[in-house]
Amino acid sequence: MRLKRQSEIAIGILTACAKSPSTKYPAQHLAQEVGATRDHAYQVVALLVRNGFLNSDRGPGGGLRLARDPKDIKLADVLRITQPELDGKAEEPEPGTLKGQPLLDGIVAAASSFLVQLLDRFTVADLVASPDSSAIACLECSLVTARSARERLMRLPAPQLSPVDDSLEADA
Repeated sequence: MRLKRQSEIAIGILTACAKSPSTKYPAQHLAQEVGATRDHAYQVVALLVRNGFLNSDRGPGGGLRLARDPKDIKLADVLRITQPELDGKAEEPEPGTLKGQPLLDGIVAAASSFLVQLLDRFTVADLVASPDSSAIACLECSLVTARSARERLMRLPAPQLSPVDDSLEADA
């Protein structure tokens, strides 16, 4: 499961615009900023304008700028327009289909649903925030926050000494 190039371009364009929300950017500049071809970027820009993420002003002095505050643009909302198939809800496999592909399809659907739910927690503003204020650090999901084995052990409660152990230490 990967983000489509269209999703990467859309998020990249929104992030570029969020760095300076009041600035109007030429579409060609944004295409270069995200490393996309002009035609592909224009298709994504049209989709973002049509769905209310960007405003587009034509003519001299025109350009593209965010239509909303970056804090109000959830990453999952962008994915919903660029990869609507990811937002499909995981369905229970039908009885008798627990072997082979149908089960795998259910697992992939559940993983896709998890991705969309996770991206619902983050906005374009999170992507332009300084790294030390990143919201990812506050997640308590081991799938998201990689921890070393030592860090996981440090989170376990310290072992309690029994009264017998205490008396042995006192005699030493």
